[in-house]
Amino acid sequence: MERASSTALPEVTILSDDRGPRPENAVGVGGFWYEPEVWALPVDPAAKVLYAGLCSYLGHGQINRKDLRATLGESTDEEIAGALETLARHNLLVPGERATRSGALPGYGVRSVREFGA
Repeated sequence: MERASSTALPEVTILSDDRGPRPENAVGVGGFWYEPEVWALPVDPAAKVLYAGLCSYLGHGQINRKDLRATLGESTDEEIAGALETLARHNLLVPGERATRSGALPGYGVRSVREFGA
C-alpha cells in the first residue's frame, strides 16, 4: 500500500559511481561495495544506511522507488528525501539530472566517504 506523501520520490533515480578505486577494506562483492567508515560519520543512522544501500545499487546504475523505500524500511518519503539531502549536504552525494536514452532523469553521483564534509 502506498503511503500518502507530499514529497514524491522519482520512479527511477540514476546513480553514478564517483567514489574512485575500491579500497582494500571495502565491504561487499565485486562492484557492489561500500566503505565501512560510513558507520563512523557524524550523521544520522538513516543517512548511513541509505548511503550503504545506494552503494549496493551502483553496479546497476540506478535504484527504483520501491528499492529506495525498502532500503530505509518504514521511513516516509520525506524522511528518505531528508537522508538524501543530508548526504548531499555532507558531500557524499552530488545531485543532478543524468542523461539516459529516454531523456534526463534525476540522479546522484555517489562519492567516497573520504570526501565527507562536515
